[in-house]
Amino acid sequence: MADSYQFFEYEISRKRVDEGKPKRIESPKMAVEALESILDADKEQLFAVVVDGRNGLIGYEKIYQGTATGTSVRIADLFRLAVNIGGVGLVVLHNHPSGDNEPSEQDMQLTREIIKASRLLDIEFLDHLVYGGSSDEKYYSIRQHNSEVWTEVE
Repeated sequence: MADSYQFFEYEISRKRVDEGKPKRIESPKMAVEALESILDADKEQLFAVVVDGRNGLIGYEKIYQGTATGTSVRIADLFRLAVNIGGVGLVVLHNHPSGDNEPSEQDMQLTREIIKASRLLDIEFLDHLVYGGSSDEKYYSIRQHNSEVWTEVE
């Protein structure tokens, strides 16, 4: 029976692909601008944006792509890249295909869950950005507008 199973070995490697300094993410606007060109307007997408100790962008990854009305997120998947590449900070960015950048109650609950996990992992959760794209204010920074969430979560 053991002959029917296949075993695999996985290897993760890290290498710098450009010689310059990482692009600094100094504001929510800069995080949005870094990924705006790859956001799909028709489907909800969620990205983890990872920064170093000086807020230099060291990686990002599309964690989920949902439907026109939503997505499902596993907290461990949000932090995997940050842990693997030695990230110090995390920004979560997702879009609303409707064009509305107001966070839903599910978005707020996800933010609370990420805050709890970030404290356990000692990775600073910098912000959760909701991109609408259709208004003058293209995105909503949950941290800027709801900073109390970062202090209320135990």
